[in-house]
Amino acid sequence: MKAIKQELPSVKTVLGVSNISFGLNTYARRVLNSVFLHEAVNNGLDMAIVNYSKIYPLYKIPEVEVDFARKLIYRDPSNGDPLQVYMNHFEGSKGKEETTTAHVDTLSVEDKLKWAIINGEKTIGIAEKKSLEQVLDEALTRYSPLDIINEILLDGMKTVGELFGARKMQLPSVLDSAGVMKAAVAYLEPKMEKVEGSAKGIIVLATVKGDVHDMGKNLVDIILSNNGFKVVNLGIKQPSDTIINAALEYKADAVGLSGLLVKSTLEMKYVVQDLQHQRLEFPVICGGAALTRKYVEDDLRREYGGGVFYADDAFAGLHYMERLSLQNGERIAAIEEGGSLRSSPRKHRRAEMASH
Repeated sequence: MKAIKQELPSVKTVLGVSNISFGLNTYARRVLNSVFLHEAVNNGLDMAIVNYSKIYPLYKIPEVEVDFARKLIYRDPSNGDPLQVYMNHFEGSKGKEETTTAHVDTLSVEDKLKWAIINGEKTIGIAEKKSLEQVLDEALTRYSPLDIINEILLDGMKTVGELFGARKMQLPSVLDSAGVMKAAVAYLEPKMEKVEGSAKGIIVLATVKGDVHDMGKNLVDIILSNNGFKVVNLGIKQPSDTIINAALEYKADAVGLSGLLVKSTLEMKYVVQDLQHQRLEFPVICGGAALTRKYVEDDLRREYGGGVFYADDAFAGLHYMERLSLQNGERIAAIEEGGSLRSSPRKHRRAEMASH
């Protein structure tokens, strides 16, 4: 695979992954297929034909078994014939899948919820199986709904992001985790106490063009709405002109852009470029799994003088909106920070306004 990419970089590759493991028992096949898929993707595989329900994310496989599989894949004879060593290790399993989830019953309620998020499971425990809702009810005796989201569930999603970034978790598993997160937030939302009174500020929120992932965006919607902000949620696959027209129509204090896919980072750039071209000044808050702080605070800020901010979670978005909705020098100072890499005449005008 690596040689193909080096010699013929424009050639795409496709592989039927399970073909490599015929003859092994069920659990040994799943481990080998999972590790091989991970290694193949790291070496340039473009597309895999695989039943993903039969694939383990690497973090779910004991490290010793990952090591045995890698030695077989790369034909490492340091401990003897790698195929024989591999088969001997799994001989006792007799084709029956092993589980490493027995410890879940002993976890605290906080760690049970994190486990559910990370593993994409709505049934928690082995000896005493509990539904996600039952564990959430237990957590509600100690925490407010927002604290559960902020202190527990988002911590689990942070781990998911780290595993995805390290290629130890593939996209289908990320979506499983997102599904559990979405279900948990939907259960907690009716139990949240909303801030009463007039809206503190307005944000137009959208998943950018070409992206259908909305769990993170909808979580931001819930948290901002429950903290007194008006959220205009445009939904998924929104082109730049729709987002900008909505910001103008609602006189938004900020625009929120969300997306999970790598190509979504480019769509965000197109939006801020369009804002710059139209000489508009809506601060932009960007969030999503494929984004990095460097990309937002370097690349995107160079494209736009109106302020661009990186929100690594929903509560970072809340923090920015608290500042950007203030109609005084604090708002101007926040926007200045969001455009710190770009020199713009408009910024000098804001500074003059702040001094009066």
